[in-house]
Amino acid sequence: MTRLLLAAAALAAAGCAVTPPSGNFPVPVDLAAFGAAKAASGRVDVVDARQVIRMERTTIGAKSMGRIALQPGEVDLVRALVASRLPAGADPVRCEMRTFDVITPATALYWDITTNIELVLKLPAGDRVASGTATERTYAWPSDELIGKVTVAALKQAGAQVDKALAGAR
Repeated sequence: MTRLLLAAAALAAAGCAVTPPSGNFPVPVDLAAFGAAKAASGRVDVVDARQVIRMERTTIGAKSMGRIALQPGEVDLVRALVASRLPAGADPVRCEMRTFDVITPATALYWDITTNIELVLKLPAGDRVASGTATERTYAWPSDELIGKVTVAALKQAGAQVDKALAGAR
């Protein structure tokens, strides 16, 4: 038991020793990785309707280590996601972004990087919800590469639901 506690303490200390300074933490997100690199075929108006914005790296005890700053930003990512899925000549679409969170809660041994996305597409046939969630556990500091990977996975999931919503609205 003592060895286990010492190992946990050593891992926690090692994680804290390499902790980057707090502040904004830029995370590049590749549009092509979730199928949004092609030219947008339609116009999308994205409304940021989040009640709470959770874009934060944290360490043990929920101590903030800085804000996660996606590049491009959340609104631009959602616009690219929806626009890339609109058929040619489609009417403009309004999209409410209700949730777009990227968090990294920590324990003494690991971080869980989690991205949650919830969108509401305002279509002539009625509102359609599209969402995506992705989580990855890491035993090292949550890097921009890992955070970007988890964000892309959630965007892919949301994109599949956008496809279904648009197909069902025709």
